Amino acid sequence: MKIMDITPYYHSYSGGIRTYIDKKVEWVFEMEWEQVVVVPGKVYKKYQVKRTTFYELPSFPLIGGYRFFKSLEDIKEVIRLEKPDLLEFSGTYLPIPFFKKEGVPISVFYHSDAKRELSLFPVPKKLLEGLFKLVVDKCLRAVEFILVPSLKYKRELESLGLENVHYVPLGVDTQTFHPSKRDDQFRHSLGIQDNKLLLLYVGRLSPEKGTNTLIKLLKGLDPSMFHMLIVGKGPLEFLVRAHQRKLSNLTYMPYINSKEQLAKVYASGDIFVSASMFETFGLAFLEAQSSGLPVCAFDLDLETQILKDILAPKEDVETLTESIYKASELIRHDNYLRDYLHKKVKENFSWELTFKSLLKAYESKGLIISVGR
Repeated sequence: MKIMDITPYYHSYSGGIRTYIDKKVEWVFEMEWEQVVVVPGKVYKKYQVKRTTFYELPSFPLIGGYRFFKSLEDIKEVIRLEKPDLLEFSGTYLPIPFFKKEGVPISVFYHSDAKRELSLFPVPKKLLEGLFKLVVDKCLRAVEFILVPSLKYKRELESLGLENVHYVPLGVDTQTFHPSKRDDQFRHSLGIQDNKLLLLYVGRLSPEKGTNTLIKLLKGLDPSMFHMLIVGKGPLEFLVRAHQRKLSNLTYMPYINSKEQLAKVYASGDIFVSASMFETFGLAFLEAQSSGLPVCAFDLDLETQILKDILAPKEDVETLTESIYKASELIRHDNYLRDYLHKKVKENFSWELTFKSLLKAYESKGLIISVGR
């Protein structure tokens, strides 16, 4: 079995998609299969990681550190050279019709919410509806099967008449992301007193992630009670840096590459806060809860939001503020909360389950064949 993964969302500051691809590299190695990963790069580059061949193809820069392929013909050349048994597109959909003539089965991992992401563009509603219909009819209907990381999106896509939608939840390394990684010295280095609660956000700094809302939220909180640490990169990084100079209870840290360092940051917090308008899975929610932090966010109807009672039912600053105060009370009165959250994540989300589900999806299409074709 040879799988070719194609995604533009794989670079130094990537989140969930890169984590999935990296874990898949390990899984393919254990399965003794072959894998090819095609991603954008500044120049052409080919290299090997275990059983996986990476191709970085020439691309042009986009906002926030992302890039996109200069030519889809470059990808077709890799397909013809490598002769994969399956193409899997992660988080990108519009290029799919260009590869149907290659005669290779295609799957897509619905990492990106096409409908809600399109709604962010300042164009007429009719045009947005037309673009989404194009994605559904010409791209998603054209593939052999669709992988979704949450049941919400399985329901949504099936309601559009799409078939062969398979639920493949992502996982988290619960040994790395663990409450025991808490480091009070780290908190003190930020000027966090023991009687203060540390609010934490880790992720992309962009409009759809609610970066503006996080700043507004913090301005309304008592600085003697709360301190917020924002970790990440993105187009709104300048906004966070500017407010850090004005707000005594705001600290900014850039993207953290080290999983061990990130685990320490998570576990050293008290409450994970997100103002994201939509998530297809919420990997940061899992990492935070595995580290023992309750998640205060808008209710996105996701399995990764474990404590439903502290979610904000409306997408505004006021209800999110109420969510934080609820979580604050919960922390004060429940000494076992951190261990409970870690246990729930460990029981329900693992990379082992991810790849069992993925294997089941492949088998349903008769795609399990031996290495070397």
